[in-house]
Amino acid sequence: MKVYHGTILNYAVSICNDGIDLNKSNMYLDFGRGFYVTPDIKMAKNMAYRVWARKKQAKNIFPAIVSFEYKENLELNYRKFEYEDVEWAKFIMANRVSDKIAYELGLMDNNRDFRYDIIIGGTADGAIANIASDLRYGRMQPENYKLKLSDFLKEDASSYGTQIVFCTEEALSCIEYIKCDIINDEKR
Repeated sequence: MKVYHGTILNYAVSICNDGIDLNKSNMYLDFGRGFYVTPDIKMAKNMAYRVWARKKQAKNIFPAIVSFEYKENLELNYRKFEYEDVEWAKFIMANRVSDKIAYELGLMDNNRDFRYDIIIGGTADGAIANIASDLRYGRMQPENYKLKLSDFLKEDASSYGTQIVFCTEEALSCIEYIKCDIINDEKR
């Protein structure tokens, strides 16, 4: 299966030349630290534009897509969320907050111990990142937060599409680099 990683050209070139460095990943993402891809090129383009929008004040910054071929390895430990349900939402929140806050919220299932090599599931709405940040930085107290599935989904109650995260070095062996493309269309 072909999968895509949306980013900016500087990062894409680094991935192509130096490989994927899992240590460069943010810890507080939907499925925790890892390398995120999607089988949906449109979703990857949207992510590339989001990264580009945060960095475009610098010169020579361009949105880019890195393409890979993904081959499943059944010897690895997978976690797959078939549906965007409460279990999926709890897992995401547990990954997006500190262990202490997750414990206070009663959320014990996350991937900080990297027990899952590869995680597949829906992409949460960006609003949950703000809620998690408020909890992490004390702008909201855990006792004042009630987990609602609607906080994780778009207005039409859907996710933003499927994401696949490679959490371990072993998992990275499942993807093979194909090419890197600058996105050159009307959004820029």
